[in-house]
Amino acid sequence: MSDSFRPSSLGIVSLLIALFGAVFLAGLVVAASIITTSAPAQGEGASSGVSLVGVELLFLVALQLVAAGMGIASLRRPGERRLFGLLGTGTATIVIALAVGLALAGHLL
Repeated sequence: MSDSFRPSSLGIVSLLIALFGAVFLAGLVVAASIITTSAPAQGEGASSGVSLVGVELLFLVALQLVAAGMGIASLRRPGERRLFGLLGTGTATIVIALAVGLALAGHLL
């Protein structure tokens, strides 16, 4: 493999972080649905479990912003393949959009 066609290490890490975030978001959706269906109604406030899911959602979005930044940085590096950078940036962007969409819809916050 020549140096002009080596894979981008930042792109690979970006994709791995973004894929981890996608699995983490799916787990948050499952956890939030279990918490809301099993917790008794407590009047007007959200239960502490749902609040914890909201904090974890904020952590997830921050992690995906890091993954997107790493993907963009890998796209800017000369002499490396751009595939993993594109996949990492795209996956992170999709996960961020899904997380924000679910939060705005009220399913996780």
